[in-house]
Amino acid sequence: MTPVASGRAVDLRREPLTALRAIDFRAADRDYWADESAINDRFVASWAGLDDAAWRLPGAAPSDAGGTDWSLLDHVAHVVDWHELAADYIAGVLDGGDWPSDDDYGGGDFDTYNETRRARFADLRPAELRERGAIAHEHVLAVARRLPGEMIRSDAAWGWVHQVLHGHALDHLRVVEPWADALRRRQIRNDPFGPDPQPVRAGLPAAIARFWSDDASVLAQFEETIGALPESDWDRPTDGDWTVADHVAHLAGWFAIGADALEQHAAGGAWMDMPAEGLDAFNDRQVRAARGTSPTVLREGFAAGLARLRAAIRTMSDEEWLDPEGFSWAYEDLHGHVRAHLAMIGPWAARAGWPAGSGR
Repeated sequence: MTPVASGRAVDLRREPLTALRAIDFRAADRDYWADESAINDRFVASWAGLDDAAWRLPGAAPSDAGGTDWSLLDHVAHVVDWHELAADYIAGVLDGGDWPSDDDYGGGDFDTYNETRRARFADLRPAELRERGAIAHEHVLAVARRLPGEMIRSDAAWGWVHQVLHGHALDHLRVVEPWADALRRRQIRNDPFGPDPQPVRAGLPAAIARFWSDDASVLAQFEETIGALPESDWDRPTDGDWTVADHVAHLAGWFAIGADALEQHAAGGAWMDMPAEGLDAFNDRQVRAARGTSPTVLREGFAAGLARLRAAIRTMSDEEWLDPEGFSWAYEDLHGHVRAHLAMIGPWAARAGWPAGSGR
């Protein structure tokens, strides 16, 4: 494909990657920092809505150095790693040093060099990696912005600046975007990305501990996602027919239903039946009934329902945890449910603050 410097404006945040890869970002008529901002927005949005298990699932791409398959976490960590490395070597150039050479990094064998650095990030939680990545990106930008534009575009510097900023992100988006899209589809279908979460007697304490750990991370990510949206966005349709308000009202409603089921069973009753009208009809009626409710009231209902459901789950007996029906009322109405809706609204929420158009 022949790079092009001009022609119609290309929306770097939204258009197919093939259109972006046809652009000559080194051309003098490109706004280098506007390009970097747009592609970084796209890179950060690519993983929106994915839970921790999705980040660690191998299979995003094979290792080029004979290691295990890379995960989403490996790809993002690799970009973060080079942001941190680049901040140091660009600062060295600004202090009068030379640009590095390929030999400085594994003797020029970048595949092996990058493979050996995977372990540095393996134990990071995805939330920690996202935070570290945001800090590293801001740091390397602050350093790189001190370089004159003509120096960035020079032969000596281009591969060491562009290839750790938006050139690098663009390379990894070819893998990350389709991989993350596929993972979100699986997460919406409630794929746990690992063993069945249903506890068995031999591993019950560990399963319960994992249940609460997953609950904490999923709910923190969901609440961060909706908390970043202004109230004016709550009644806008997301990537489906529902608005953010609809998703929140639906989840809060099922928190209450799940708590009802667990409380009634704990009091000696039978397990509650599912709605006789069918889930789709029930959910539609439930959401329509809540429309017009303010975001403040919806948030209060969400928090109250969440607290009540968590309290009901904490009183479950071992037999209720081991009963598939009992576990379903807990998992399917708490983070098992929330993680599906996180995958539905995450990408939309990540794009909500983007400019209307991001062409040149």
